Amino acid sequence: IKKYFLKYIKLSGVINCILKIKRLSSFKLNNSTKAKEEFLLKGLNVIKNCLFLVLLFAMDQVISLPQIAAMHIHDSHPVVHVLLVVVYTLTTLAVVIFLVQFYRYKVRKNHSDFANYPLNSKRFRIMLLMVGLWFIFMLLQTWYVTYFNIGTSENQSAIEQLLRDTPIWTWVDAVLVAPVIEELIFRGLFFEFFFTKNSRLVRTIGVVVNGALFGGLHDLGASFPIYAIMGMLLAITYLWTKDIKYSITLHIINNFISFL
Repeated sequence: IKKYFLKYIKLSGVINCILKIKRLSSFKLNNSTKAKEEFLLKGLNVIKNCLFLVLLFAMDQVISLPQIAAMHIHDSHPVVHVLLVVVYTLTTLAVVIFLVQFYRYKVRKNHSDFANYPLNSKRFRIMLLMVGLWFIFMLLQTWYVTYFNIGTSENQSAIEQLLRDTPIWTWVDAVLVAPVIEELIFRGLFFEFFFTKNSRLVRTIGVVVNGALFGGLHDLGASFPIYAIMGMLLAITYLWTKDIKYSITLHIINNFISFL
């Protein structure tokens, strides 16, 4: 009996060992499958967010269509121009309201720490610092354009053409409307789409990518570094203040100075 009992114990131990190995391999396979599924889902989510960002950028361009139409129909009846202004106003309001609501939704969904914060001493110091850095950036920009004999960028040429044909409309669009829409898309929603982790490394990569994207969409020529640095400074302002209105303010100041 003792002999058979010992054999049973040994056999049970072997069986248990085999079962443990099977469970462990099954656990590893499940983890591997889960990891692949998570990686695939993250990849699909990035692609979805990229497409959504392209759609939002297209919405930003649609706003300019009435102004471009007004630029090409100088001799038309004044009523036509009034209608185009009305279409522009309604479209702009609709897009801004949509972007604000969608941005707030993404912030709540991601449990982000961005909100509507009051101007305290800390944010006031940040804004003073960013205005100072912006002043240095504008001096370097002047040196860069002069030293390397950089011509007018396509983006700037288009604005100058619009300014000649529709001066007041262009001023309102470039100084007041564009900063609000661009900051909501390129700073607010961009970081809620792609860089939600609150870590220094992730946010630093986000600032660099954001600057490159902002620069590329404005100019791919010699003026690219100017727009890229501009985008990075606006992204830093947004991340440090944790409030979109401060980067909007800095963007408005920049565009206003550009029109002087």
